[in-house]
Amino acid sequence: MRFFLLSLAGWVALLSPAGAGWQSEVEALRPGTFPPPPDLTVRYVFGWSGLVAARAEIKLQAGPRGVWSGRVRAGTEGWVRALWKLDATYNTSVATEDWQSLDFTLIESYRRYEVEEKVVFRSGGGRSWRESKSKGAKPPKWKNFYVAGLRDMAGAILLARSQLLQDGDRIKLAVFPGDGMYLVEVRVEGREKLRWGGGDHPVIRLSLHIDQIKKDYSLSPHTKFRHGTVWVSDDELRLPLRLEVGVFVGYVFAEMEAVETR
Repeated sequence: MRFFLLSLAGWVALLSPAGAGWQSEVEALRPGTFPPPPDLTVRYVFGWSGLVAARAEIKLQAGPRGVWSGRVRAGTEGWVRALWKLDATYNTSVATEDWQSLDFTLIESYRRYEVEEKVVFRSGGGRSWRESKSKGAKPPKWKNFYVAGLRDMAGAILLARSQLLQDGDRIKLAVFPGDGMYLVEVRVEGREKLRWGGGDHPVIRLSLHIDQIKKDYSLSPHTKFRHGTVWVSDDELRLPLRLEVGVFVGYVFAEMEAVETR
């Protein structure tokens, strides 16, 4: 019954005036023909304005019954960790057939408390349960999100990666990274060279625009996000080599340190 109601509500939202545009584009997007990646382990460094603040290890592998699993382990380090301790684990599963996210679990451990979130995706959206284990926190409860084609970060990246990515292409993705929904528009700006790992690498340069999806499914500009650029390797892996995002405090970045394939 819950599955039926979730799907029905998704269709109702699609037919409403506020959702007739972007929601239909999100739902209509289908996987492209670019081959899936191999099993891999990728390590990234994160920071802002050139200063390193955190590192992450991402593992992605194909599993049985056409399901990919992803695991992320991340944490702050150095002087940043002394000010703001954060360790995060993220486990996700994505269906190979349409790169539709199936579920994910996120655990964020801070110095004095922990936050856990569980999300299950359905054809009409998803359900989220988020618990803060801090003093005085409200009891957790399930929340429903009615957007067909809603995905987590892993599903959205794999779906975008599968597209042709020709110069000038635009891709719209409904993304649920946790605690809220966002509409991410990806534009293929062109091909160029990026200095990385001691050499020049051919890359696809993508620009990002992000809007927040409100409770009535209308859109509003992301209050902290100004602009974003991603440089994706123009090879058989198609992995993000560098990401730069302009925010209210300057810019934050992520850069690949190493990759291992199997």
